[in-house]
Amino acid sequence: MIRVVHLTTVHRLWDVRIFHKQAVSLARAGFEVTLIACADKADVREGVRLVPLPPPGSRWERMTLTAWRAYRAALRQRAAICHFHDPELILVGLLLKLHGWVVFYDVHEDVAKDLADKAYIPSPVRPLLKLLVRAFEGLASLCFDRIIAATGAIARNFPARKTTLIRNFPLLDELATASPVPFSSRPRWVVYAGGLAPLNGTVEMVAAMAMLPPESGIRLQLAGKFVSAELEAEVRRHPGWALVDYHGWVSRPQMAKLFEQSRGALVVYQPTPNILECEPNKFFEVLSAGLPLVASNLPLWESFIQEEKCGLVVDATSPRSIAQAIERLVNAPDEAEQMGTRGRIAVSQRYNWESERRKLLDAYFAHMPGPSDRIDLQ
Repeated sequence: MIRVVHLTTVHRLWDVRIFHKQAVSLARAGFEVTLIACADKADVREGVRLVPLPPPGSRWERMTLTAWRAYRAALRQRAAICHFHDPELILVGLLLKLHGWVVFYDVHEDVAKDLADKAYIPSPVRPLLKLLVRAFEGLASLCFDRIIAATGAIARNFPARKTTLIRNFPLLDELATASPVPFSSRPRWVVYAGGLAPLNGTVEMVAAMAMLPPESGIRLQLAGKFVSAELEAEVRRHPGWALVDYHGWVSRPQMAKLFEQSRGALVVYQPTPNILECEPNKFFEVLSAGLPLVASNLPLWESFIQEEKCGLVVDATSPRSIAQAIERLVNAPDEAEQMGTRGRIAVSQRYNWESERRKLLDAYFAHMPGPSDRIDLQ
């Protein structure tokens, strides 16, 4: 049995891409999978063994001491393959490569572009830092055995011969219900569940609620964790907050319940450089639950929504535009339900994890020691 270590110091312990999709898929295929991540205690779930790391007290501690602990913990596993998920673990990946490991670098975001969204980095420093990060990541990638890219745009930053595109398509039926409630019988709700940061359109969503007619009865079901106390305080002061039901961070089953009761979902990310070509997991999760989208009019997203006829596109910087789309979906439940049905069919036929799972396993098989060690998928 081939031992595999997945390694992250940044992402949540039960991250959907890392744990639910990749690690669990590998365990079910017969690999011995260990996930090293920040956690309070060891655990075993769905065939995946968790090795905990002490949660860091600061970003600097995470990038130094926690990364070192992750490296030491990985060495103790004596695995054949390391699959790491954070750019700050590139040095760890290089060290493991020196030990003779097969190393996969899973690139979730365009790190260089992402620097433009980091408020804690002074603006004058960002262009130079972007060049340095791009150069360092590119050179390091030449040493790794496989690059796993989450989007086509990310894949284009790396050598095609060693890059595998594995998109964040949803797990079928995870967020869908077998017997959906007709939209006309649902509360007059729209929903957003995910990160609550400026780039997610958090302020714009709340502001849009204040622009709806007072008698509309429309409410926003908001779930997620605020990126800062300052942002939370800002949106709570806004008049639109009176029309928001805030749930905090929710589990996957709780998220499915919110989707089941809503008439539409918001994905109104702001048009920052790192967002323009992104394919957010949230986008396809919403469609898998049979909900129509109110989404940013980014060229890639607008083209998809127009082709699949599964939602409305808006100027994400305009609360008025968002409010008008919300009102249209909520007040036309039959039309909204038809959009949601088309989106769910598209996901079930083309945009789901099953096709990506096969590509993941193929990438692993290509780097296994020999034919005798291959796992029979059947």
